[in-house]
Amino acid sequence: MNLRDAHPGDFAELASLHKKCFAEAWDERALKDLLASGAVARIAEENGRIVGFILFRTASDEAEILTIAVAPEARRAGTGRALVADASRAAAGQGAARLFLEVGVGNAAARALYTSLGFSQAGQRKAYYRTPGAEPEDALVLSAALPLSGVGKSPSSGLKSPSTPGEPDLSRIEKLCVDKGLRMTEQRRVIARVLSDATDHPDAEELYRRASTVDPHISIATVYRTVKLFEDAGILERHDFRDGRSRYEEIPESHHDHLIDVQSGRVVEFRNEDIEKLQRLIAEELGFELVDHRLELYGVPKGSKSAKR
Repeated sequence: MNLRDAHPGDFAELASLHKKCFAEAWDERALKDLLASGAVARIAEENGRIVGFILFRTASDEAEILTIAVAPEARRAGTGRALVADASRAAAGQGAARLFLEVGVGNAAARALYTSLGFSQAGQRKAYYRTPGAEPEDALVLSAALPLSGVGKSPSSGLKSPSTPGEPDLSRIEKLCVDKGLRMTEQRRVIARVLSDATDHPDAEELYRRASTVDPHISIATVYRTVKLFEDAGILERHDFRDGRSRYEEIPESHHDHLIDVQSGRVVEFRNEDIEKLQRLIAEELGFELVDHRLELYGVPKGSKSAKR
């Protein structure tokens, strides 16, 4: 079985499959609108033929399965389980901590599948499903913590995931995240370790390049969300060195300033006690007590063509 993202050319076939599975099916336009609004569709294929798909969306730290459709001939073959597992990993990679879905109270097969994956009832919606010629059916609202307890882990990132906070192999930034109570998904761990290993001041694009060599399932959007989370938590400091890129470094234990090579973009960290004393003196002369400062120097290497102009 092959799992992949849906493409625009798949919409007609997905709508046809949805019609086979549900009395109130979504047409091609409805599927396009949902995907345009931020939903994600993942497809299961067998021998090049679509045998199932799942549609889900993520908002903040929660994700919701909107629909899952499996061709009748592909049922009871693990297709539904594979699709839910795949969507759960993708949602967790987008920062979701919990996954929700709805299922009819009379759909015993689906309920058994979801129970085996770790879902439990979170609510009930009366007369939610309405099928022409039949009595309305209640929907059970199910939820599960991510990653799902009933599926295997996502493809290995090459990094060990510590089971106990504070184990020796935690990187510096991972430890800071644990101390601040941040929930750490596997992809956040990868990004934290890449940041801990960085000896420069990488931007989000460079972080993505490095992290994706460890876990190719990491998206650039996940990197942007993660660095924003770490910045808001007081773990990372963001810099704008006049090159149009936001660059990041772990908030240092002691203050330092930066010298930026405008030719190469290289950043040199330095601390000069004369500068520190002068800044405090200036603040005092103006009637202030200095509590923080940021100094950025821009230059070119001596002997370069730009330096001679």
